[in-house]
Amino acid sequence: MPPVNQELVEAFSAKAALVNAVVQELPSMAAALQYVVDVCEKKEPAELLADEPGVARGPLGPNKMPTRVQRVVAAPDLGDEDFSVLEEACKAKGFACIRNGLRKHLAGIDVGFSCAELGVAASGTCLMNTDSEDVRLAGMISETHIILLRKSTIYPDLPSIAQIMRQRINASSATYTTLITGPSRTADIERVAAVGVHGPLELHIILLED
Repeated sequence: MPPVNQELVEAFSAKAALVNAVVQELPSMAAALQYVVDVCEKKEPAELLADEPGVARGPLGPNKMPTRVQRVVAAPDLGDEDFSVLEEACKAKGFACIRNGLRKHLAGIDVGFSCAELGVAASGTCLMNTDSEDVRLAGMISETHIILLRKSTIYPDLPSIAQIMRQRINASSATYTTLITGPSRTADIERVAAVGVHGPLELHIILLED
């Protein structure tokens, strides 16, 4: 792996914070997985924004929608070993932990956990390989999205990742690449800013030591 450029790490953290992302530096994958469980435990229960048959419903949330009783963590692109560790930690808290079949949970999930390909320091942006539908959904239907980003994969700006983007585009006939900067935000309706309308209410970025 390339060496960590601390200046890029600091620049990325500052820019990400400006767009309301929560940035956390952690020393290991074990600490990152525990962070996911802790965030899920501390947040308010997810609201069910659509009908999901067979799901236990709790009290109404802020939007007057019923809340999900059992919390759900989705981590579709984790390897078997890391997913097993996360699943055990979730079970200890009574949470469900899934990595496929996210279409069955379109009403909303508590936490989606994804791994970024790289970061862009100039804007606090994470680039995601979202060829998998489950990975795309983890970053769209979760109330809180947590992205794991290795410090050594932070680049200065968009021009510096142009060749990587070309390689992604040419990798196959159809690829999905997502650039994420901060939580979901829009001002489409009467220019009134709203968070979480088209995606997560919160974005957490874990900067992982290599």
